[in-house]
Amino acid sequence: MNTLASNPLTHAPVVHDLTDEQWHRIVPLLPEMKEHGPRRGRPSIDIRRVMNSVIWVLRTRAPWSAMPERYAPYQTAHRYYLRWKKSGVLADIAFTLFGSDDMLERPLTRRSDVRAA
Repeated sequence: MNTLASNPLTHAPVVHDLTDEQWHRIVPLLPEMKEHGPRRGRPSIDIRRVMNSVIWVLRTRAPWSAMPERYAPYQTAHRYYLRWKKSGVLADIAFTLFGSDDMLERPLTRRSDVRAA
């Protein structure tokens, strides 16, 4: 039976992507956005897309693998989330955007086979 009550993502809050103004406020906080010369290795990923992915998970409390397709791959978003949280970058961003880091206090999980459309 597929009812609204049985699908936890149905009641997830609407999460909007970062506005241009918000993005410009946090760019100086992101180490990936600082110029380090020519890059080698894997092609760069769109860091704004990754940040929108991380914010989606933090706001909805949904599993990483449940992110809609328009966001970065959940493995990539989770890797950046861990890196930014450990280094304190994510707390700085949360304070800059929301005036608090309360959204970082609740545990997040990667466990799920669901990927939202």
